[in-house]
Amino acid sequence: MNDKMDRRQKKTRKAILDASFSLIQEKDIQQVTINEITERADINRGTFYLHFVDKYNMLNSFENEMIGKIEEVIMRNIPKEQFDQQFLPSRFDTILQILECYEENKKLIQLILKSSHNASFQAKLRESLKVIIDDEILARLKGLHYDVPVDLLIITFTSVTLSIAEYSYQSKEPIDIEPLAEFIFKVMLQGPVKTFGLLNNN
Repeated sequence: MNDKMDRRQKKTRKAILDASFSLIQEKDIQQVTINEITERADINRGTFYLHFVDKYNMLNSFENEMIGKIEEVIMRNIPKEQFDQQFLPSRFDTILQILECYEENKKLIQLILKSSHNASFQAKLRESLKVIIDDEILARLKGLHYDVPVDLLIITFTSVTLSIAEYSYQSKEPIDIEPLAEFIFKVMLQGPVKTFGLLNNN
């Protein structure tokens, strides 16, 4: 029974996401009403309110869902062993998987980026990344030559990846994720990482 309920809830949540995404192609999220969302999702208002308090609670919930997916990618890519000097210069797969996560959740990330909650999402994502870096990474970087300005590094990373995501959705041409990941990787290594003293010049 619980599995059936979970599947039903996921199906309803996806219908609400799809409806909201469709509506923001036509108007600003501020102008979208609950009635319009429920009509397009083919559900009644009561069903919507079983999932969300209101439209803004819905957006907040979708933000948290997306951040959870990004956290999962990052945690999956953190080495279990002691970090060595190549930790940061070997993060290409992490960036690639984050872009793949954006692509797999295209409607979700577009809804967030196109809504007024974009700034809120970036702030939450940065805070989430800071917690992960503080708890999982910095302690294991001690003893290496890194003197990491965490806040600035996080701001740069989130701004670059989200800007690339936004660009890819606005582009009329098909986007190849791997070259995008390579571009971000080069920006991070040759720009902030080297500038912040996180990469030897040798």
